Amino acid sequence: MLIPGRHMNRLPIFFLTILLFCSGLIDGQTIQFKKYTNQVYKLSFDIPNYWAIKYSKLQNGVICVPVTNQENEIYRNCFEGIVFRINFYRTALDSALINEGSYTKTGDTYYTSDRFSDSIKAKNINGKNWKGIYHRNVCGISCKENGFHAAAGQCDFLYLSNGSTTICINTNGRQFDNKVLKRLISSFKFN
Repeated sequence: MLIPGRHMNRLPIFFLTILLFCSGLIDGQTIQFKKYTNQVYKLSFDIPNYWAIKYSKLQNGVICVPVTNQENEIYRNCFEGIVFRINFYRTALDSALINEGSYTKTGDTYYTSDRFSDSIKAKNINGKNWKGIYHRNVCGISCKENGFHAAAGQCDFLYLSNGSTTICINTNGRQFDNKVLKRLISSFKFN
């Protein structure tokens, strides 16, 4: 028999323990990845299983889209159903960035701008047979329900180059999860 007051102070501790245990399980879930390979540009990198990369006639280019209901729900309203876009350049990194028109270079460091700053510093990154840059910008997003928001997005930009080919991966207003970003960079290679 439960005597009121005697065991009642243990209930909050019990529920807090259950909550912490369950949140640890959710946090501890691992993301399953699959390899994307592009035979034309001879490169590959890993993306989560819940995304797919395809050519889009509507977008006139290669895009990454969600493939599960949960991911579709995230990207449907404000991100046009697009996780990221891929652009390919048959040129070295410096040429690709200069041709973009929104980068300046001081020494070995590139700078760009976004809706708030004219001097966003890009981080230099490199892999086994490539070098590149990474930066995150404040960017605009268009939402179906309430229109365009000039500074509501976070766009990640990755430029990766082997000296003759450069690839640009840029998110469509929603930044990468850190685990996904790290895996994409660490798995990227020119074949």
